[in-house]
Amino acid sequence: MDHMEYNRGDSQAGGLGMGGGDADNSALMRRTTAPRGRPVVRHRRSESLVVEHSSLMTFESGQDEGDSPTSSCPESEVEIGATSSASSTSPGKPPDHGRPNQLVRFCLRLAYNSLYYPYEMAKVLIQLGHEPIPGRPFHLPLLHRRPRLFLPGVHQYVLHIQRMDGYLGLYRGLTARLAASTVDYLLGDLVLAFLHFHPYKRAPREEPSLKEFWWNFARDSLRLATAVLLTQPFYVVMVRQIAQFVGKERIYEGIMASLMTLIKQEGYAGLFAGILPRLLGEWSVLTITSLLTHLCLRLIPMSRSQQQYNSVIIQMVASLLVYPMEVTSACMAGTGAPLAACEPPRMPLYNHWADCLTDLYARGGHNRGAILFWRTVPRIQLLRNKDGYLVRSG
Repeated sequence: MDHMEYNRGDSQAGGLGMGGGDADNSALMRRTTAPRGRPVVRHRRSESLVVEHSSLMTFESGQDEGDSPTSSCPESEVEIGATSSASSTSPGKPPDHGRPNQLVRFCLRLAYNSLYYPYEMAKVLIQLGHEPIPGRPFHLPLLHRRPRLFLPGVHQYVLHIQRMDGYLGLYRGLTARLAASTVDYLLGDLVLAFLHFHPYKRAPREEPSLKEFWWNFARDSLRLATAVLLTQPFYVVMVRQIAQFVGKERIYEGIMASLMTLIKQEGYAGLFAGILPRLLGEWSVLTITSLLTHLCLRLIPMSRSQQQYNSVIIQMVASLLVYPMEVTSACMAGTGAPLAACEPPRMPLYNHWADCLTDLYARGGHNRGAILFWRTVPRIQLLRNKDGYLVRSG
């Protein structure tokens, strides 16, 4: 800025012959003047950009130090920037554009779950072993020695549900799914808050240590166990409401009515059917992801964005490794229910989740729904069907 206004004492001492000035001429408030008709850009204490246009400014050399030239200097100010508050960042520091708050992220998560719920419903039906559309043989001489039997993808499965039940049928169990997400959001951190179990705070120049790993791993494990325990009743209701699509039953309707029906049929233990395989599966994913991420963080130099991508990839691989536990949890959540999809001959009756997992491996159904767009009938089922056909024909 070229034209700075000084106070009276400084101007007389320097022989500049510029009298007058503001009453408060401290470092917190310094005004600028400009020639006639020339706009000046200046910054206020509030860090907002102000364009000040002085139409006519006259100063008298005989003004006292306490007088202000307001009689003949009308000013028009146009604020361009937004005025920052007292708690804003210091001058010269770039603004901090943080992530959205937890409520916004939670609402976005609910919208995402509602939008893609038909595909989740189709996945649960596949996990339960319901295949309404027969497979088609397909043979690639370079890749397959023998013809394979390919099942339709998840999109064709969703279209089949829509043809059978309409658009409302695509959202069976959605209320239970959203209720589980809401309970997880509201009460998931309850135990951590009660125990004052805060995340580990690393010093500015502190390297990742084993203490930090164990502290965060114990905290995440406790958070996971709390969330699974609170949301398991809603998960059981969701699975059984989805399973009603097979036999067109109307036993589980609404959230509270379904919970009361579960208690009447199987007692309070029915609310937590299949909780052990689900808990073990999700805890295994957490263990593998935390351990490998910590090792990569200590051994491989990576930026922050690379660390995030690395964690996502590790979590996807870990989920595929322990996916049979997810199928077991879905089957155990539905076994024993008076539904066509959860009774023989479509599904055996299991007394323990270990029996269910063993039977799934024996049938080749332990990876049902792991791949949704390139699905094939397991070879062991093809061999059994072929042997049965030979026995019947003989």
